[in-house]
Amino acid sequence: MPFGLSAQKTTIVQHYPKDTTGLAAGKIIPARTEEHRIIINYYEHADELALNRFEQLVSSYLAMYIEKCAAIQNGDVKLRRTKKETMKDLNGIVKGAVDFYDYQQLSGFKGFSKVVEQKLAVIDALDFRTVEFSVGGNDEEVENRMRSNFLEKELVDLNMLVRMEVGMYGEENLMVVQGSEEIVIDNGAREKLLEQYLGDEKWAPMDPIRVELDGSGLATIDLNDHSRLNASAPDEASSINAQLLELLQSNNDKLDGMQKQIDDLRAEQLKLWQQSQDEKNMAMQKQIDDLREMVFALVKMNTGEAVADGSNSLLPPPKSEGTVTNLPGSMNVYFPKGSVRLDASASLSLNEIVDILARSPQLKLIVTGYADKSGDAARNLLLSQQRANSVKEFLVKSGLSPDRFITKYFGDRDSAQEGLSDRKVVIEFVR
Repeated sequence: MPFGLSAQKTTIVQHYPKDTTGLAAGKIIPARTEEHRIIINYYEHADELALNRFEQLVSSYLAMYIEKCAAIQNGDVKLRRTKKETMKDLNGIVKGAVDFYDYQQLSGFKGFSKVVEQKLAVIDALDFRTVEFSVGGNDEEVENRMRSNFLEKELVDLNMLVRMEVGMYGEENLMVVQGSEEIVIDNGAREKLLEQYLGDEKWAPMDPIRVELDGSGLATIDLNDHSRLNASAPDEASSINAQLLELLQSNNDKLDGMQKQIDDLRAEQLKLWQQSQDEKNMAMQKQIDDLREMVFALVKMNTGEAVADGSNSLLPPPKSEGTVTNLPGSMNVYFPKGSVRLDASASLSLNEIVDILARSPQLKLIVTGYADKSGDAARNLLLSQQRANSVKEFLVKSGLSPDRFITKYFGDRDSAQEGLSDRKVVIEFVR
């Protein structure tokens, strides 16, 4: 090609009716013709692997933040940022992770519940300046270690709450692409779609677009087919009706099978999540029990009452005057459905416990709140906490020292039904 000349990159060949060769028919796209592609993505709920990856990713960020969100200053616990700012940071971690890693979701994360906010308030209100620990005495190092242990326990509880809510959010909202369909429309159809979308009626339904599905989709019936059966051929009509019924039955079987697979998958995911939560709660309970045993052991060592055997366990202290004998292992206080109020029967039982502890100074209590299966898990966890706190307030107002009991709450974790036996506070006696 001589220097200075230019050449076209594409040669457009138009096919006119006068084309006698027929070579261009159906193979040449006329000039100034536009094609537009519409891609339709089909989503389904994320599987167990994707949900675990999402929960681990978000929970690791939350755990790192929670670990540093509070500090002890001269015996007083304070959040490093205000409660409102801390809640905003926790919510931002979840939303940021979803956006950054481009997770698909049915609805956006609306923030953590009031339970998390109340837990932050409890942590911010901790003040060890006026607390006298049973161990340590004037040993500042031991006292600081005890303060750190109590704060760490509250932060672990907070981390467990946010992780539970992140898992529930992921199960309900996280989506993954199952497949895609692609169709081609011309410029006229595109302009019509844009006109509908940008029109004055924002919420008006758009005209349907015909999509050619592949063979893996469900068989469809043309509802606009107005063909009639030949009345003179009853055998043929009967055959068509049989085929039509067979087609409907086949579609119903496919839909039932798909629904069963979805139900089985959800049930399996719920079972695995519950097992995971139970294991975490058991590990947490073991840590609490180990800490409680360590505290009791240190108390007995400082008072000269510790007697160790080969298994490093502690023998019961000798009976002193006024000690209650034939003491039951635990007592239960029951609540009406959805209530945290102590009725007359519960108050009578608690008065008996107050009398027992007044005559047995060495006894301590573990107060554990529960709820039944009715309602969601987060609400039940808060309800069990409020029930444990109701018993705690009654005991304190009756003159007992708060140092003599520990409160816990497990929501509906151990509930098997929606009965009175699950709406309770269990009070265990510890010597």
